[in-house]
Amino acid sequence: MPFITAYKTEQGLAKQANQDALMIKTARTKNGQVGLFVVCDGMGGLSEGEIASKMLVEGLANWFEQTLPILLQSDQEDIPLHLTNKIEHLNQQLIQYGEQHQLKMGSTLTAIFIINQSYYTFQVGDSRAYLLSDDIYQLTKDQTLVAREVERGMITLEEAKSHPKKHVLLQCIGIQSTIEVVKTSGLLTGGELLLLCTDGFYQKLTEREIKDRITTYSTFSKENMESAIMSLVQNLRDREETDDITAVLVNIV
Repeated sequence: MPFITAYKTEQGLAKQANQDALMIKTARTKNGQVGLFVVCDGMGGLSEGEIASKMLVEGLANWFEQTLPILLQSDQEDIPLHLTNKIEHLNQQLIQYGEQHQLKMGSTLTAIFIINQSYYTFQVGDSRAYLLSDDIYQLTKDQTLVAREVERGMITLEEAKSHPKKHVLLQCIGIQSTIEVVKTSGLLTGGELLLLCTDGFYQKLTEREIKDRITTYSTFSKENMESAIMSLVQNLRDREETDDITAVLVNIV
């Protein structure tokens, strides 16, 4: 399945550096086109969050370019497991780097890997992945304290939006020695859109606003997709979003 992609990342109004990072990797193979799409939201001091998110995307880029071609020659069903193992290995690398340089840093990670007509999501933290087709569907679950409380019925969705601990993560990469990379998967028929974004992109937009703006156009060309993302980012500027903003949009042709 061919892909058309668009993206935007920019520094938040209250930030001295953009600690978000993204990655878009696609390749044509004898098995068809494959793609790996990633967003990360780094956290820590001024430079630490930047380092964490950058290390993750660089590590995954290396996996895509060096390891994936070897895996494609054997059993493709094992690829999601190998990618999970890579993410867990990167978690250990971030911890070791932090210890060596006396830094406390971490990052969220949301990734989508596409092969043949299947997609696989990989989630640590509270960045998000959405599928847009007839409606908008959140593919990932936020790994936050308030999301867990909502799931348990302790607070409502409305209460969660203004909860003082809404940004408290249950896990992220680079802090805990053991992480659970939460995975989902599904089939693609063509014509769908996939959106990956950090919390700076979604926390002041409704899902309806996101869907309506992205699907305004009758065709999803690269130019139209870029225009839709820029329009949503402008909305966030108007609403004085202070966090870093990152979004990756993928059209499954």
